[in-house]
Order: sequence, then C-alpha cells, then structure tokens
Amino acid sequence: MREYLIYCTYCNEYSTLGKYLEGDGQFEGEYSLAHNRRILGNELLCLFLLKHLGHHIKTYPDRTDEFSDILKHGVRFMDEEVDKFMEQEQSRRKKNDDELLMERGLGQLQLNVLQKIIEDEARTIAKIPTSSPAEGQFLLGKEEGLKHALEILDDLLKRTNLLYRKIEIP
Repeated sequence: MREYLIYCTYCNEYSTLGKYLEGDGQFEGEYSLAHNRRILGNELLCLFLLKHLGHHIKTYPDRTDEFSDILKHGVRFMDEEVDKFMEQEQSRRKKNDDELLMERGLGQLQLNVLQKIIEDEARTIAKIPTSSPAEGQFLLGKEEGLKHALEILDDLLKRTNLLYRKIEIP
C-alpha cells in the first residue's frame, strides 16, 4: 500500500498523509516519533488545508523522486505540534471509548431492570385467584406470555453481556 504526502509549493511545507485506509475512509495521518505511531485523525490535514487556502497544493505518492526531495528540502507542517496532536487524539479516543462503555453499561442496567419488572409481574399474575375457568385461561396466557418475554430477555442479556465482556478485554 502506498503512502502519500501533501505539499504546498508556495510555502515549501508538507504534511505526511500516510496510507489511505479504505475501511475508515481516511488517511493514517502524521507520524509521531514520541508515540511511535500514526495519529489516525484528520485535524492536522484540515489545519494544513486551511493555512494553505488559495495556495498551489499537490499530493505525491511515496517511491518517487518528488516525494524524496520534499522530505529532504521541505518544511514539515507544525513539526513541533505533532506529538501534542497525538496526545489530544488519544485523549479524544479514550473519552469516546469511555462514553461508549458507559452507554453499554446503562443499556445493560436497563435490561436488568426490565427483567426484574417482568419477573415481578409474572409472580403477581400467578398469585391472582380466579373465579372462572375463562379468567384462569386468560391469566395463564398472560403469565405464559411474560415467561416467553423473560426467555427472550434472558437470551438478549446473555448475548449482550458476552459482547460487553469481549469489548472490555483489550
């Protein structure tokens, strides 16, 4: 897979884009030496484009003379700030992951509360005395419906709990 950089001929500045990630629909982004990885965010690219608005901008693939010449003689855009952007991106990603885990936890809690409500309703219906066979059949059908709903809910709780555990384990 090829890597790319974007270059402003007017300012002699460049920003490395890395490889294009088709599954994510974006480039890998700048490389942080301090963190030994790519940013995986578009913030630096957007800032580069805004700073060089109206300038002549070209994109170059790796393994070309132009690519090598730009790396040798060009100025890396916001060179001193790449590590800061990496830390911000990591912080943003952690915050999003924490929010997702919290939402999943709340969803799990809601399912558990619903399960308890349905169990209580089924127990209440089972204890209601009936005065006629028709009323007994009606309440029996209602109780069976609640038991079926509990089976479905139990299955859902088991599947979501397994999924929830798989996501937590790095």
